[in-house]
Amino acid sequence: MLLALPACADLKLPIRLSDNRVVDNDDAGLAKTLEHNFSPEDRARLRRALTEYARNTDPDHQLMQQKRKAMHDSISQRFNECNRDNDETLDREEATLCLPQVARHFSYVDLDGDGVITLEELENAYAKMTERQREAESRTEAQQAAASEADMDAKLKNKPKSNPSVIPASSSVNSSGKESAGLRKRPS
Repeated sequence: MLLALPACADLKLPIRLSDNRVVDNDDAGLAKTLEHNFSPEDRARLRRALTEYARNTDPDHQLMQQKRKAMHDSISQRFNECNRDNDETLDREEATLCLPQVARHFSYVDLDGDGVITLEELENAYAKMTERQREAESRTEAQQAAASEADMDAKLKNKPKSNPSVIPASSSVNSSGKESAGLRKRPS
């Protein structure tokens, strides 16, 4: 079945289905159309395919994947160096000896509260920390942008309106607005 969609989704134009039914272009009508034409499994499969396509074609996504892999490798390497008893976990003593920053926030990193940190818990804590840093940076940037915009607005409001006046050539006032007689060097 084919759908005839309007050029702009914001328009409330009717949608004509191939079986000559007309459905209003509102959220409920669109949902009914999707339910009529696609099974839930087909919709889920379509969403996954579109998401995968977007990931594969977006260069920023590929860059993010590389950064995530580098972060994972770095954290994994440090974790394995600190794991002296090779039990795939770090207790407080191991963390204190090798990762003092992690040891200071041990209870925050130990999400399940079992007294040891797994690699997954360490990665999750690191991801949360970087996310909080990004949010703080974006808030700071937004505040700085708002402050600079307010400064520009204030400067524009306080800027005196200059009326360019024509100074006659025979006048003793030069282009800077000063008397030219005062600027001349007097003979001694």
